[in-house]
Amino acid sequence: MTPIKDFKQYFNRDHLWMTGPVAVAALLVLLVLVKSCQGIVYLNSNECKIYKLGYPIEEARVLAATLRDAQADSLIARQEHDTLAYPILSERYFILKNFDRYLAFNKKVETGTPLSNIIALVNIGADQDRESYAVPCDTSKGPLMLVNGRHYLDENYKPDSLATFSKSYCYEDQKAQRVVVDAFMAMQKACKEQTDAQLMVNSAYRSYEDQIGTYKRNPKGYAARAGSSEHQTGFAIDVTSRQHPMRWPFDTSEEGVWMREHCHEYGFILRYPKKQSQVFGFAYEPWHLRYVGLETAKRVHDEDITFDEYYAYYLDKETE
Repeated sequence: MTPIKDFKQYFNRDHLWMTGPVAVAALLVLLVLVKSCQGIVYLNSNECKIYKLGYPIEEARVLAATLRDAQADSLIARQEHDTLAYPILSERYFILKNFDRYLAFNKKVETGTPLSNIIALVNIGADQDRESYAVPCDTSKGPLMLVNGRHYLDENYKPDSLATFSKSYCYEDQKAQRVVVDAFMAMQKACKEQTDAQLMVNSAYRSYEDQIGTYKRNPKGYAARAGSSEHQTGFAIDVTSRQHPMRWPFDTSEEGVWMREHCHEYGFILRYPKKQSQVFGFAYEPWHLRYVGLETAKRVHDEDITFDEYYAYYLDKETE
């Protein structure tokens, strides 16, 4: 082979076969191949498959970008345009891992049920069978542990330290977590100064065994089964007042109204408010307070949500 002595001589038309019309044609062929490959890839994309179901292209693009592959596959497998799929993404308490359950639950509820209700009910597990959905309570969360019909405490759980309420502010001997006793005393002092009424603790900590008896003595809906009562945590108290010791007169009393409006300032929430009772099926209990700490109590109050919703969105969501 003759050595190349002159590079200018080497780069002449005899060697440059990829020039002129040939180069242009080759480039066009390459572009066509690239576009064809891109087209094939797009046809197999979740965005295209969702779009073919009748979703506007922008909705299809957002759904494909938001959903996990398994969720997108499930949506595509429905072979229908579910009108709930896109708008539910922008709901305030939307949780991605619950996407399929939102769509399934929507088909079971009455037509016209607000999306916010669907979101809330699914988030708290109301779409699941109570027995199969029941899980042990995560007691490591302390005052933020969730105890209800689906999150249970076993018979061996007992608070590490309990303090006794002064007999001047409770009926019979009552105990609760020390932080609860201190918060209640601060709250009742403020209530006394502003309403001239004295708040009283009607019931506080109850053991698993105590709750068995309470459940038997109370009408259905007003007492939880043993293991499902917040009273076992030591963070719940039932409150009335010396002026209105009966629960329902206390509800409409000046001090009862004051407590509902100000209890969050002391770390308490009204655990079962009237506004949510129709949605969640919880019996309204204007006397039942749950201590969750100042920060959480303020958020629950300001956002007007139940503790179950708060737990699902702000605590359990972290495990996605």
